Amino acid sequence: REWESLTDAERERLAEIHAYAQDQVTRTLGAASPEAGANFTAALQSCAAALERIRPVAPGTVLSATPEPPAQPAITIVTGYRPSILARTLEMHMDYYYPRYGWGRETEAAFSQGLGDLLVRLDKPTNQAWSAVLTTPARHFQGTATERIVGAIYIDGECSKTDGVARLRFFIVDESARGTGVGKKLFTAAMAFVRESGFRECHLSTLQDLIVARRLYEDAGFRKAGEIWVEGLGKGHMQMNYIWRRSE
Repeated sequence: REWESLTDAERERLAEIHAYAQDQVTRTLGAASPEAGANFTAALQSCAAALERIRPVAPGTVLSATPEPPAQPAITIVTGYRPSILARTLEMHMDYYYPRYGWGRETEAAFSQGLGDLLVRLDKPTNQAWSAVLTTPARHFQGTATERIVGAIYIDGECSKTDGVARLRFFIVDESARGTGVGKKLFTAAMAFVRESGFRECHLSTLQDLIVARRLYEDAGFRKAGEIWVEGLGKGHMQMNYIWRRSE
């Protein structure tokens, strides 16, 4: 029966059944070995597909031989502030830099201060932020989709204190989303803003080790403007400075 046609008592009973089933699955997965999770998932998906094939339908309805697969998670690029963007940007930076470079307390404090300062200035037309948001569909008809930021990038049009000069800042992609093209989409959105806003230059700093990121910048027209060895945040590193200039 359709959900809308159920009585309140029937809906309550159905909710109890779903809650019980979810609890049983959760407890079963918790007791199983980690590698067994994929097998359980595949089995449940096969069971769901079989149930769909035998579901009663109205006379004359033609069923597809292959049921429609469940909706898959999707990533979209969102412009502007959204709740938790600062927290997630900071978390993704620390998840990346702490294990590799030992950037700890001082780095987190500096990033937090810089992000906070920029965040309160996002109401200015020269500043903007973009986030890559992963939307995971609900697992059942009573559930709700979940959203999680898996990448971020910012343009700061004020920090240089020079008219027409912007800085690309705090560009990061979560480990789970690397290699999917999300970073390029974020970067493309940010550079479109730089061009449309009339900036004549855009500056950025990156690490010598970040070869993929440097290639992305260079392909977009950024040119190396210098390098400097930096100490004090943990493991020392070579900082590369880049400048993009608008073509005449």
